[in-house]
Amino acid sequence: MKEIFKEIAKRFGTPVYVYFEDILVKRAKIVKDVFSDLNYLPTVAIKANNNPYLLKILKDIGFGADILGEGEFYAASLAGIEPTNIVWNGNGKTPEQKEFMLKNNVKYINVDSIEEFEYLWKKENNFELFLRVNPDIDAKTHPYISTGLKKHKFGMTFDQARILLEKFRERISGFHIHIGSQITEISPFKEALEKTYSLAKEYNVKKINIGGGWGIKYKNENELDLNKLKEELMPILKNFELVISEIGRFIFAPSGFLLSKVLLVKKGEQKTFVVSESGMNHLIRPALYNAYHDIEVITESATKEVVDVVGPLCETGDFIAKDIEINLPEIGDLLIIKNAGAYGFSMANNYNGTTKPSEVLVKKDGTLKLIRKRQTIEELFNSCIID
Repeated sequence: MKEIFKEIAKRFGTPVYVYFEDILVKRAKIVKDVFSDLNYLPTVAIKANNNPYLLKILKDIGFGADILGEGEFYAASLAGIEPTNIVWNGNGKTPEQKEFMLKNNVKYINVDSIEEFEYLWKKENNFELFLRVNPDIDAKTHPYISTGLKKHKFGMTFDQARILLEKFRERISGFHIHIGSQITEISPFKEALEKTYSLAKEYNVKKINIGGGWGIKYKNENELDLNKLKEELMPILKNFELVISEIGRFIFAPSGFLLSKVLLVKKGEQKTFVVSESGMNHLIRPALYNAYHDIEVITESATKEVVDVVGPLCETGDFIAKDIEINLPEIGDLLIIKNAGAYGFSMANNYNGTTKPSEVLVKKDGTLKLIRKRQTIEELFNSCIID
């Protein structure tokens, strides 16, 4: 695999996000097969990765799309995903977005709050409305990516859902539950579903969106056991006429790598810093969540050392890894940053006037395809008005 990365660096330069089609397809088929015995619509959470070429691969396997707004709708449409397989999510929808989604025949809406329903959804329209309920479940994950407790901004209480169901039952098609991300235990999913199913029986609601959040192995975590998940959830899910999910990280993260060049190796009094051309501008997860990404070095050195891998930006929080043991590189060596396919490029930014990386796909036959050009300085500033 190192030879592939060397070839990519030579042909396309660095930094670059690299995806492997065979891994992407394998992970997607695992997701699709989990609840294949049901009437099941798996959707891909475009927030995790919005490259239309990758989305088209998933669409061809049978995935719909979970979107936030017009930008992610556009990515889905470029991938050829039918609007009838699109779920519009989020807690801050606008009337203008509603008209856009109506015009473009988006089918499913996750209604985040009783206030949103009163504001946007009281009148008849062609959407299928799913009430996002907050089951007050601890997802046992990082607090920034936990969404299922009452103190979080997402969803409505069960009592609020009852108020809407009493008044507008004929307008409501289903429930939506999403309690967080990078969840590796079964119990939070089961508890949330059990609570929601009780409400569904009460009002004869037959459709459910079970959200996503399926965790992967970054370092010490165990990847979510999908066989066990199926075993625990299937007795409840079989009572629904339609089951939707929104999976991003589980599919994308192991499929993608960030390839970056070493700019400098700096020996401090207390530790060694490996300065990478990519920092929190290209992969913000470590700075934002203290997330772990394993790093492999393409180098001739066999000397291992515990180092900090940092970026070149003007922030102490600009790092990719802290106290990680790697083969000590030299200037110009390549770093392969793993499990970077989800929330990597999609959260990349232009801090310090830096540009976003290119994206390359390693196809099943081993050929390389550029699927996003590297951003230029001119593109970064072409929307500015200076006269």
